[in-house]
Amino acid sequence: MNAPQPHLSELLVPAAQSVSRPALRAALLSAFEEGAPSLALVERFFQRLPERPRSRDFLACFFHSWRATHLKMLAIYGLSCRIQRLAVGACEPRARQLLDAAARNAETSHEDLGLDYGGVSHADLYMDFAGAFLPDDDWTRAHHGIPEARDFGRWVYRNMVLAPIELGLLTNLLSEVYNHAEYTLAHRAFAALIDAHHGFDEATRERALTYIYAHLEDDTELTHFQCVLGAIEAYEQAGGAAAGREEAEALFREYLGRLGQVMAALERRMDEDRG
Repeated sequence: MNAPQPHLSELLVPAAQSVSRPALRAALLSAFEEGAPSLALVERFFQRLPERPRSRDFLACFFHSWRATHLKMLAIYGLSCRIQRLAVGACEPRARQLLDAAARNAETSHEDLGLDYGGVSHADLYMDFAGAFLPDDDWTRAHHGIPEARDFGRWVYRNMVLAPIELGLLTNLLSEVYNHAEYTLAHRAFAALIDAHHGFDEATRERALTYIYAHLEDDTELTHFQCVLGAIEAYEQAGGAAAGREEAEALFREYLGRLGQVMAALERRMDEDRG
């Protein structure tokens, strides 16, 4: 018998408790507690996903929409560039501290870009993931996506590229630890869906799951979480603004709330799905 699906909080809280900064640690823990209803929506979606075969239309909707909530390489690059621009012309040690902050933030996208994996990016792996279930790329067309996912992706991009830098860093921080937790559930759910309802051979099964597993192997996302903590520290050492606990908590709550809306909308599509 398969082990029960873990709760997201079981994966999120230990990472938050490892944060040495009291205000930031408290903001994360409070947001996870208050965001429990949104986290429950995510858990329920992945728990239900493998219950029965899913139609092509639903899978196209899922793959288009879920991509919008995860692939954020451009936003991370934009945020790093903003910090780098502050370093140009700055005096030492501020210039060095800003460059350190930019480098640490950029490190969270090294795997995404395939820097150490022969140039195979996570965008490529995502295409393989979707392609194992849907043999053509029609799912990439905009009409398959849900508005909630599109709005979430745009909100994340604006936070990193247009909002104050300290809020952009906090957005990236939460996304890394949250993604670790969600990918853990998603890997279990898609493995079960494949094994119960798809006749994939071993090579196709591996191809389908590699995108998700790449984020879990060697605790990739938790390592990125630590990278952003380092970026925040370096940015503040350089004289950058520090978000207060209430501001951080409000951002974290909105992030989780928006994600909850995405997963609730996907579950409604799943309920309408006739398989």
